[in-house]
Amino acid sequence: MSLPDGGAAAADEEDSTGLPPRPGKAVRVLLFFIYFFGFAVAVPGVVAAVVQAKYGLIDGPPSYPPDAVGERIKSITKYGIFVWAGLQFFIFGRIASWASQVPAVAGVAPVAQNVLMTRLLALNEQNIPFAISRGKRDNEIVVDWRYADAKWLDLMRLHGMSKGYRLVLRFDERPHNVRAQDRYASFDWSAGRGPNLLSLKWSASYGITFFEYQHERVYGLQLRGGKPTFDLSYVYTFDLNELKQPIIEIVRRSGWNFRPVITFFRPVGG
Repeated sequence: MSLPDGGAAAADEEDSTGLPPRPGKAVRVLLFFIYFFGFAVAVPGVVAAVVQAKYGLIDGPPSYPPDAVGERIKSITKYGIFVWAGLQFFIFGRIASWASQVPAVAGVAPVAQNVLMTRLLALNEQNIPFAISRGKRDNEIVVDWRYADAKWLDLMRLHGMSKGYRLVLRFDERPHNVRAQDRYASFDWSAGRGPNLLSLKWSASYGITFFEYQHERVYGLQLRGGKPTFDLSYVYTFDLNELKQPIIEIVRRSGWNFRPVITFFRPVGG
C-alpha cells in the first residue's frame, strides 16, 4: 500500500497491517526499568544505608565518640547523592526516549526529510479531525486537533474534551529520527465557544508513555485508489492515539524512527 510519494500505508481500525512486530520494544522497556530501579534509585539507597548503619545518619549530629573518618565519609556520601541525582537528570530522558522509540520498518530506505514532511502535510487533504502545519523551525511540524472546524468542534464537545493536545515533531536528517513532544492546554466550553488555538497556553509533557501500539492500528487510515485516505465510517472518540498512530505509521514506513522526548534540549532529551 502506498502513501504520498511512494511510502507504505495500510489497514483500518480493526485489522493488522501485516507488518512484523516491532523488535525489542519489551526488552528496551525492561532495561529502562532495570536502570531506573536497579541503578538510578538502588545504588544511592544501598550506599546511604551502608554508611548510616556504620556511621549514623548522614545528615544527623556528629557521632560520639568523635570519628573524623566517619564524618568525612558521611559528608562525601551526602554530597555524592546530590551529584548522582544531577547525573540522572541528564541520563533519564535519553534512556526513556531510547526505550520508547518506534523504529523504522526494517528494509525500508529512509526518504529525504522534505519528502517525509510533505507526506505528513498531505494529510491535510483528508477529512480527518487533526491538522498538520509547519512549525517555527524549518525542521518542525505541529499536529493539532481541528479546533477551528465547527464539525469536529461539536464532536469534541460531545466527547467531553477539556484539554487541548498538540504533537510537535522535529526532524533529524542524519540519524533519520523524528523527535516528538506532547503538549497540553486546558480550556472550557463557556458561552458555547470552543478553544481558540491562538490563545491556548501550551505546556510540555515531561513524561513518556511506554505504550505498545497494538496490532499496528492506524485508526481509519486506508488505501483507496492507490492513495491514502481515511475511512469516513470510522467514528472518532478523540483518543490521542487516533492522532498519533497515523503519524507514527507514516514516519516509520518512510524509513525514519519515531522518538518521544521529554524535551528538545538535547543534553536532557536526547
